[in-house]
Amino acid sequence: MKIAVFDFDGVIVDSYNAILEVINEISRIKKIPSLSKEDILNKSTKELIKDLKIRWFEIPKYYKLAKKVVHLNKDLILLNPQIIEMFQYLNKDKIQLIILSSNSKNLIKDIIQKNLNYISFIEIIGDVSLFKKSKKIKEVMNKYKVNYNDIIYIGDEVRDIIAAKKVSISSIAVLWGKESEALLSKEKPNYIVKNGQELSYILNEFSKKK
Repeated sequence: MKIAVFDFDGVIVDSYNAILEVINEISRIKKIPSLSKEDILNKSTKELIKDLKIRWFEIPKYYKLAKKVVHLNKDLILLNPQIIEMFQYLNKDKIQLIILSSNSKNLIKDIIQKNLNYISFIEIIGDVSLFKKSKKIKEVMNKYKVNYNDIIYIGDEVRDIIAAKKVSISSIAVLWGKESEALLSKEKPNYIVKNGQELSYILNEFSKKK
């Protein structure tokens, strides 16, 4: 069995505008200037947390707030055209698909049902702590009895690449999400892709590996 684990925000959907609402709300609460689009694209999540003057012990509180604001702005979340293209070329019979995300599981399931109901995901894992994705990936590996050669993680953030490295699996960074190519390249993912067709090619080749 080969498994492709997808991040949700920034990979499957374009949630930039909803995330911007989160950042604006936190900036308002903290009484600081809102961040520019350039700041958001060129800084990791850890760097953004620092810029928003969120202390580490405050992260759970603001994580909960972020999910609430995103839910209120869920109509701003759109299926990414690149992922539609990817599924057109992906050999879905050769690879199992999972979503693993910090976003709300219920919100993810709702968006998938409305926009990608023709795609079968064997599991949707939501509400994952911001910096504990590696633990969840490990749980997936144990649950489905796959080793590190049989699973690959697709994300759009530095923390996604780091999570994959912690459990010794390959990672693919997509360039249509939250963080810039310059930022992602520093963490040296196994692959960087610019469009859905490139992503499907890598996954199709991955599915053929013994």
